[in-house]
Amino acid sequence: MTKKVFVYGSLMENFFNYDKYLVGKVLKRQPARVKGKLYHLVNKGYPAMIKGSDFVYGELIEVADWENNVKDLDDLENYYGEGNPSNEYNRVTIEVEILENNSKEIAFTYMYNCKEEQELKNELYLSDGSWRAYKEEEDK
Repeated sequence: MTKKVFVYGSLMENFFNYDKYLVGKVLKRQPARVKGKLYHLVNKGYPAMIKGSDFVYGELIEVADWENNVKDLDDLENYYGEGNPSNEYNRVTIEVEILENNSKEIAFTYMYNCKEEQELKNELYLSDGSWRAYKEEEDK
C-alpha cells in the first residue's frame, strides 16, 4: 500500500497545516504535479482540486507511520470514509509526475467532493495550477 500523498495546498511545506500535521513526519518530499483542475475556495481560504486536464502543482510526500498519520490527514480534510456523502474531500489514488526526473508514481491525494464543476462557479479558478503561486502573490 502506498504511503505517499500528493498535496497541493496548506499541507505543502511552509504552509500552516504542514507545520501542524507533517513536521517531523515526512520521510521524503518532492515537487510534483498531477492532472486536475484547481480552485481557491474564497470563503474558506484553501484550495480544492477536482478532475480535469490542467496540471496542478504541489508536493509528493512520503509520510512516516502512515497508518496513524493518515487518520490525522483524513480528519483535516473532512474525509469520513469512501463514498461518504459528508466528505468535504475524497481520498483517492492518482498518478503523480515527479518534476525532478519526470518519473510517475501512484499516490493518494484529496479531491474536492463535488458532483459537478458548476458548484465551484463562485470560487477562484487557478489556471496555472499553483496554490503556492497564488498565495505568494496574495501575500505581496
